[in-house]
Amino acid sequence: MAIESPLFQSSMELLGHSITHFNGTSELDRKLVILHLSNSVELLLKDMILDSGESIYKNPKETITIHGCIELLASKKVSVPFLNKLELLIDERNALQHRFGSPNELTAIFYMNVALEFFRSIVKQHYSQDFDELIAQFADEKDLIALKMREPSNDSELENLKKLGKVHPLGALLSAVAYLEKTMLQFGSKVGIGERLGPLFPISARYLELNGIELPAGLRDRLENTRRLRNQAAHGRAEPTREDVVAAVSSVEELEAFLGSLNIDDARQKVAIAKEQREAERPSYESSRVLLPPDQWMHETLKNFLMADPALGGRQFMIDVKDSNVSVSHLPQQLPGSARVYQYAFTLNEKGNNISSEAERIKAEILKDCLAQREDGSKEAKILPTELT
Repeated sequence: MAIESPLFQSSMELLGHSITHFNGTSELDRKLVILHLSNSVELLLKDMILDSGESIYKNPKETITIHGCIELLASKKVSVPFLNKLELLIDERNALQHRFGSPNELTAIFYMNVALEFFRSIVKQHYSQDFDELIAQFADEKDLIALKMREPSNDSELENLKKLGKVHPLGALLSAVAYLEKTMLQFGSKVGIGERLGPLFPISARYLELNGIELPAGLRDRLENTRRLRNQAAHGRAEPTREDVVAAVSSVEELEAFLGSLNIDDARQKVAIAKEQREAERPSYESSRVLLPPDQWMHETLKNFLMADPALGGRQFMIDVKDSNVSVSHLPQQLPGSARVYQYAFTLNEKGNNISSEAERIKAEILKDCLAQREDGSKEAKILPTELT
């Protein structure tokens, strides 16, 4: 495939413009990120269709849609990477074109990461080009540097977030928190914690403390302040400052030093003991003195979980359990708005003594679905047809 193609060139130009807006700070910037990314993906798919020998016109005046591109490429046995997430990007673009408003910072980050991985894969596989070298021809150097700074992979790059905080504090804060999560998960994998408490829970100090790893009091408080600020900023309830970014980066650096000072074997033993204690203390259906009907027990257990779990703080839910099916409605933060509904089923064995383990499984799925909303197109929540007011 030729990179000189006008469609390919236009696609890359739009991608470059989206990176410029990604480094911006306004609502309009975030909206243009989505629009430019979607259009750039569409043009690249159309260029792939031309190279397959097919026409991109469905009539003399109109080209095929992006969905038509995907269907035609599928008929040609041409794989499109990250297709489920690209379909979400298309839906987001269509929604923005037909209503007022703009996506939040987390949404823009998610779709930018998806688009970059898509382009990196396609450019290498179908055009035999190095994406990083190619994009440098279509985006300003300063914009690419700023984009790179938002994805720290080591201590020196983490320190660069303090500089980014001068011009883009929200993006720098979210990047620092992403680095924090990665740091905790890497440590957790070494000592046997894993991710069973939910994909976003590791940004809390409780991720370590519930597993027997005690943090110094000052460090614990600083990490919790970072977590609260991240949650407020991500949902538009606070605007982080450069000072907030510096404090967040410093707390992450302090955590890295603390975890690096621990003996891994001793930490692994503490984690194992903490897990045993949690299992022994966990209330179960079969050990209760008063047995409720399974649906009622599941309703009470999940209701208490939704009300008390700190990872779900600030969210509101409705729950219904009937005939071994659980329906959890994640209510909108502002009214009017549409609720997202998640469905879960549980199955009991002959004795019914596996209901506690079924409840734990559903809790983990609720955390994953509610905290990583729309991260995975394979399990998209249903939207209530009636708008809540």
